Amino acid sequence: ECNINNVDLRQLENWEETWLLKFNIEKCKVLHIDMNDNPRNEYVLHNKVLEETSSETDLGVLINENLNWNCNIDKSIKDANRTIAWISRNVIAKDIDVMLKIYKSLIRPKLEYCVQLWSPTAHHGNWGTILELEGVQRRFTRLINGIGTLPYSERLDRLKL
Repeated sequence: ECNINNVDLRQLENWEETWLLKFNIEKCKVLHIDMNDNPRNEYVLHNKVLEETSSETDLGVLINENLNWNCNIDKSIKDANRTIAWISRNVIAKDIDVMLKIYKSLIRPKLEYCVQLWSPTAHHGNWGTILELEGVQRRFTRLINGIGTLPYSERLDRLKL
């Protein structure tokens, strides 16, 4: 397997020469997926050993060596909560129509980005994560004038969420 990877890396070097484009070796990293007793080989490109990493962000999704998405979910929740805090400080008109548009355009996309990849399924061990995600929506709906003090289920009914 190590030999196959070396052949692949040589093909990348040939591609660079053909197209006169160079990889930035400082940005090239190796993420070993921790499955099936991965041998953790060293990979060399242009006679330089590529740096190993335990997690990496690609297209806004945080991937780690265990393919565990909790770090990505936590990042999404923190980002959504920061946005909610900014909205609570800066938006004056917190009526239903304005806040619903803000929620659908600023908060929900942060929680749903690449959800097909990391969506927590409802089984033992995931309920805490699901409740944290739901907590973001719960927290946001409390900010809305006129319905913020209603029970959560009634707020959802009024907002049709």
